[in-house]
Amino acid sequence: MNHRQLIRTVAHRFPDLTQRQVEEVLAVCVEVWREALAQPGGEVVLRDFGRLTVEVQQIRSGGIVRARMGTDAPERLTRLYFRFRPTGETRRQAEDRLKEEA
Repeated sequence: MNHRQLIRTVAHRFPDLTQRQVEEVLAVCVEVWREALAQPGGEVVLRDFGRLTVEVQQIRSGGIVRARMGTDAPERLTRLYFRFRPTGETRRQAEDRLKEEA
């Protein structure tokens, strides 16, 4: 599902809202989620769906980084892991759908 499809689907379920209004609500949600995920230890928990987090890892630079940058290479690099952990029900639905298609 893409952005436009989501807006159309939500607007269809809420006939009192225009697609433009739905799009504005979605834009605010995304803005709030971005701000939350940018905070140290930030997470976004969507009830009955799952949890979004960003994990930060400091790693030593080496190999290709040192080969390309030489002495200008930083000692450490920051790696960001963007994670989604679905609820049990979300995971079950996805697994069931995959089984049906197999």
